[in-house]
Amino acid sequence: SSFTNSLIITVASVILILLFSSMAAWLLVRDQTKKSKILFYVFTAGMIVPFQSVMIPLVKWMSKIQLGSFKMIGTHYGLIFMYIGFGVSMSIFLYHGFIKGIPQEVEEAATIDGCSKWQTYTKVVLPLLKPTTVTVAVLNSIWIWNDFLLPFLTLDKSLRTIPLAMNNFFGAFSKQWELAMAALVMAIIPIIIFYFFVQKHIIAGIVQGSIK
Repeated sequence: SSFTNSLIITVASVILILLFSSMAAWLLVRDQTKKSKILFYVFTAGMIVPFQSVMIPLVKWMSKIQLGSFKMIGTHYGLIFMYIGFGVSMSIFLYHGFIKGIPQEVEEAATIDGCSKWQTYTKVVLPLLKPTTVTVAVLNSIWIWNDFLLPFLTLDKSLRTIPLAMNNFFGAFSKQWELAMAALVMAIIPIIIFYFFVQKHIIAGIVQGSIK
């Protein structure tokens, strides 16, 4: 169903954005080299590129990637891959600002205690990133859950998400407002519930991630 498709795409995209963005931001902060600074500016610059300016080349390029049954257009994983690409810029920016406020001595102590780099990240750094992680998760969830244009360009009808399904209620000669309103309620309830449980972390995450 459309609800299941939206849920799969949103959850998978957000989890991967959180994982990749937090790891990338951590390495960019701790690696004090000119290359790291340039990479950070490149990621940040991605925030100002409007999707509409790259959507046609993106779809054309992605349609050429096909190995047997593996293809990037008309599949869940292809859309998830594209969402990761568009979502990491802002996420890295927020994580980067927050991580700069974490004392490096905490990570050095974990290394002395025998933690590998991965263990330091998962057991020390990641728990400290909770406010920003919640903020990034909410912002990306709202965007991906409600997005219409990218799924419209890339997904088959059998994999359509809730916004695409709602579009079918409005035809050239008829508008099914009662069905559209029912679908709209179904679409906003999961986001409202998610926001209700994590709202106390959102403002703190935005402030700390953008100012520190």
